[in-house]
Amino acid sequence: MYNAKIMEILQNPQNAGMLRGANAIGRADSDICSDIVKFYLQIENGKVVDARFKTFGGATLIAVCSVTAQMVIGLTVDELLNFNINDVLNELGEIAPQKDYCLSLASLALTNAVEDYYKRLEKETKSSQE
Repeated sequence: MYNAKIMEILQNPQNAGMLRGANAIGRADSDICSDIVKFYLQIENGKVVDARFKTFGGATLIAVCSVTAQMVIGLTVDELLNFNINDVLNELGEIAPQKDYCLSLASLALTNAVEDYYKRLEKETKSSQE
């Protein structure tokens, strides 16, 4: 049912769990099922220095999130905004067509994390000006 790469990741998912000190947090919930993804990013000087994820979902979603978290480390915020989730698919190999939503869910959670980052920056800027 799952390809060898997904099975390998499931045995040892990378970057799973919360990230203390995250300054960008994004969540996405599936309309298709009850899957949930949350990305925690630590961004310093405009660059992702660490990324973690938590998910309530199946094997494909865990694999997608694990690969995504690894791939975004080192990206600038601008690069993160232009992150191509299909690169994750290229890394994972083929997934079942009914699991394509996992890619969209991870992408949306990343986008929401970037939005959160900018909101926090705006709030910090306003606080420092007062």
